[in-house]
Amino acid sequence: MRWWMLVLALLLGAALVAAVLGVEYNDRIEDIPVPADGTGCAIGEDVLPKPPYGSMLPVDVETDWNTSSVWVGVVSAQERDRLIAASTLGSEVVVDCSPDSIDFAAGGPNAQSKTSFTWMLEEHDHYPITGEYGLVDDGSGGLLDGVIGDDGPLVTYIDVDVEAHAAAGPVLLIALGGAEAITVLAGFAFAMRRKK
Repeated sequence: MRWWMLVLALLLGAALVAAVLGVEYNDRIEDIPVPADGTGCAIGEDVLPKPPYGSMLPVDVETDWNTSSVWVGVVSAQERDRLIAASTLGSEVVVDCSPDSIDFAAGGPNAQSKTSFTWMLEEHDHYPITGEYGLVDDGSGGLLDGVIGDDGPLVTYIDVDVEAHAAAGPVLLIALGGAEAITVLAGFAFAMRRKK
């Protein structure tokens, strides 16, 4: 086996192991709006982070926050636009909402727990959305009296901690595995020819 084939096989093998194990990192998404005093639902104005390498390196994200009276969800840009258009509050942050009618991409009142859920980052635009658990069953349709200020709905803010794990998707794993197999087989074939 030629030396460069051996080096290439070792590099591809290391890349394959790294792709399977992946990378973990922690982050915090700050200042996500929360409807104050029982207002409808609050939608973040900033797009959530997207996977850095598209579908080649899928990223699973575990979200966690410390306010058990608040639920957090994720909605698509289309769902955000729909909720804003249907709202009567005149705000792009706080909207009328019935959580049962929201098409969540992840999370929401029925997420894995009251203060966490896991989802996979997607390439399309997504936004955080929040609400209070009391709104799910209070029969008010998502809007309680006496909470709309002169300048629009009132909001407070929370921070959400995220723990992300990025590992290679099937396309990259197949490509690396195939390249490794071809390199090793070519090296063995070369070695066998030299012995003859």
